[in-house]
Amino acid sequence: MKTTASAMPRASAVALALCLTACGAGESDGTDASASHRSAPANASAVAGNAARKDASPPTTTVRLQRYKIDPNKVFVAGISSGGFAAVQMHVAHSSTFKGAAVYAGGVYWCAGVGGAATALANCGGLTLPTNQASYSSTLTASETYLDTQSALGTIDSSTNLRGQPVYLWSGTQDQVVNPLEMADLRSEYRHYGATVHFDNAYPAAHGWESPDGELACGTLGSPYMVRCATAGATYDSVKTWLTMFIGPLRPRNDGKLSGALLTFDQTEFGASPNLSMSSTGTVFVPGACARGEQCGLVLAMHGCLQQESLIGNRWVTEAGINEWADTNKLVVVYPDTIASSAPGPTNPNGCFDWWGYSNQYDPNYAVKSGLQMSVLYAMVQRVTGRP
Repeated sequence: MKTTASAMPRASAVALALCLTACGAGESDGTDASASHRSAPANASAVAGNAARKDASPPTTTVRLQRYKIDPNKVFVAGISSGGFAAVQMHVAHSSTFKGAAVYAGGVYWCAGVGGAATALANCGGLTLPTNQASYSSTLTASETYLDTQSALGTIDSSTNLRGQPVYLWSGTQDQVVNPLEMADLRSEYRHYGATVHFDNAYPAAHGWESPDGELACGTLGSPYMVRCATAGATYDSVKTWLTMFIGPLRPRNDGKLSGALLTFDQTEFGASPNLSMSSTGTVFVPGACARGEQCGLVLAMHGCLQQESLIGNRWVTEAGINEWADTNKLVVVYPDTIASSAPGPTNPNGCFDWWGYSNQYDPNYAVKSGLQMSVLYAMVQRVTGRP
């Protein structure tokens, strides 16, 4: 999570982070809405005062993740940076379960291939603005070939499930961590398999997750990588965009006291361990209606590198802007968590999700159903949904 050559110390730090990483601007299939927003302001004054804050005390008791009454047509996955790459993996591998995906600054399926972290850095990220776009090395063809092969083998769900599914993509024009060309390739890939894509690619955002609750101005690069952007002077809400795309008209966002609860749950019962660079605990947001047994949806939301709870506390969970919509629209939100790790364990110094095969020193199946970390994440989904 890197900058231009004029800021090399900072660039080096964020380089490691990747390694290891009908509203709003953008393009929807059938509609190009991006041009009118390309001049959206990036400075802090354009969005000053718009980051809502709620008192959200971290949960103190670890509970067992519960099953809820989940509508199988409302199961979605979302993620940023390494979590974005992981979200694509989960969506593609389990396309019969997930009915849509929101990907912020991620990339094509199996982007790192068998090359590990070196390929991930060389082909899936890198300094991009303004000097390095020409060095981009697309892995789109290799990705689609691998996807087709695994679909035929049955190691992932059939790629035909992706046809017609809604997919939201976010790529800031000032992202210097994940090349915007990588996200353009992801758009091409999803379109190739028939998904309906909305591509928000016109905001002058630095690398990060966008929401009205983000503490950083749109073009600011830095921890905790939670940004807020504006269009025509009004605060943008990317989460509203993709939730509307996924489930239709929304009940108003709850900007007051939430009815739901943030709970810390045990990840170890699903196989999470230091050898997979996963924390012993994750967080789940359960709206009051879902806790009472009403039918709800599910969002599996994955953070990026350098956004793990042990580093930034609960800011990912509280600034993502998902809970406020989930509270009023009956969505359980599961936030799995990672840890930083190093030899003799996995080489993952910045707490990224596994999108290049670091688990158990090397996991050649990291992007298919049997992937070590993928299996842990899907077991959480199975618990909440009751899906076999």
